[in-house]
Amino acid sequence: MEVDLVVMGAGSGGYEAGIYAYRRKMRTVLVELSPESVGGNCLNRGCIPSKYMRHGAHLLDQMEIAQRWGIKPTGHEIDYASLKEGRDDVVVTIRENFKKFANQINLPIVYGRGVIKDPNTVFVEGAEETIKTKFILIATGSRPVAVGDLVPDGKYVVDTDQIWELDSLPKRVVIVGGGAVGVEFAYIFKKYGAEVVLLELQRSLLPSDDIPEDSGRYLGRKLKQLGVDVRTKTTIESWEKTPDGVKTKLTDGSEVSADFILLAVGRKPNTEGLGLEEVGVEKDSKGFVKVNEFSQTSVPNIYACGDITSPLMLAHKAMYEGKIAVNHILGGTDWKRDDRVVPKIIYSAFEVASVGLTEDQAEEEDYEVKVGVTSFVSNPKAMDDGENEGFVRIVADEDTGEILGCHIVGPNAGELIHQVVHMIRDSKDVEFASKTMYSHPSLSEAIGQSASEIYYGPITWVKR
Repeated sequence: MEVDLVVMGAGSGGYEAGIYAYRRKMRTVLVELSPESVGGNCLNRGCIPSKYMRHGAHLLDQMEIAQRWGIKPTGHEIDYASLKEGRDDVVVTIRENFKKFANQINLPIVYGRGVIKDPNTVFVEGAEETIKTKFILIATGSRPVAVGDLVPDGKYVVDTDQIWELDSLPKRVVIVGGGAVGVEFAYIFKKYGAEVVLLELQRSLLPSDDIPEDSGRYLGRKLKQLGVDVRTKTTIESWEKTPDGVKTKLTDGSEVSADFILLAVGRKPNTEGLGLEEVGVEKDSKGFVKVNEFSQTSVPNIYACGDITSPLMLAHKAMYEGKIAVNHILGGTDWKRDDRVVPKIIYSAFEVASVGLTEDQAEEEDYEVKVGVTSFVSNPKAMDDGENEGFVRIVADEDTGEILGCHIVGPNAGELIHQVVHMIRDSKDVEFASKTMYSHPSLSEAIGQSASEIYYGPITWVKR
């Protein structure tokens, strides 16, 4: 087989790049491990199934306050079999639709393990097929990591790939890691009736330079209100198996028993055994493929996208980088990688969204910073919906009004953030945001109000 582009991996980044390459008239083939892994980690073991379960948890939240709207629930029971069936049906439907669409547009998927033999040759182990190509895009994703003696076995220590195989919901669970995945499952399991202990080694949840510490602390307070046992500056010192699950000794000196330990401490790139070293594709010390602003590796006709390019492991970032790679292959230089415009969304007891610089990051880059903050407490739409908690926080350059970042905690934060993503990408400033029309009542009004706090001066509250 001879093509213009081989895409190694049909996950979020690879599949999106393949479709985009098809749109741009390139002869393209996707290489994926198996028909069951099309869609990658996000679809099969990450974003999609977890958001399905998180929606159920949110519905349970809403049921608890339904009487505010004159609705008196007569009770409910949890049926995990139905939850799992519905969740898995969504995953399979999306996966099969992916494959059907690829077939309809004659975008081949070759199943097996792709190995680069030279810059113009990919051999697919399993299919035993050699593909000659002008360009290669590597989009092989990532896998969970183990920590110390917390080695996932699927029973006593479960990682975020194995969690989907559970036959029942846990009654007690210890979650190690207070990042995006840990706080999501803490909320899900708590609302579905489990006792949850959430451990984070850092001093607050969501420990990331790209997310303000205030956002993590705000979420932490909410999880505690819901009954999650949140312990920061704490992790597991030792653990042992018991007839009922596990018993853990924590670094704070306490002991906690649980059905199992959920390990949610991150992932590492799938860059081994692909033939990268043999053809000269450079990696960093952590195994990430080094790429330039066009997703191009050290070998000019080989590109990479997604989880294998940086610790910022997000499906939409993979999709974006994949299309940038294809655009550059076809001669485009107008579309570049820019982590600053990548939105980071966490789905837990609140949605937490960030894009651009935090206040601390902006000050480290020597900006004179102004911050505008608007609370959802008095937002009419949020009050109508019974979700008037959280805030919109805009960080701007005091001299120019340039929007440097935005950080939202609260209802629909993951949707609201896109308004500011596009403002930042199009170099719009706080004057633009403050003079833009927002429908009323809407959550979006808080964005205009936060911009007005900066442009006209504060009339509510601002934290420097």
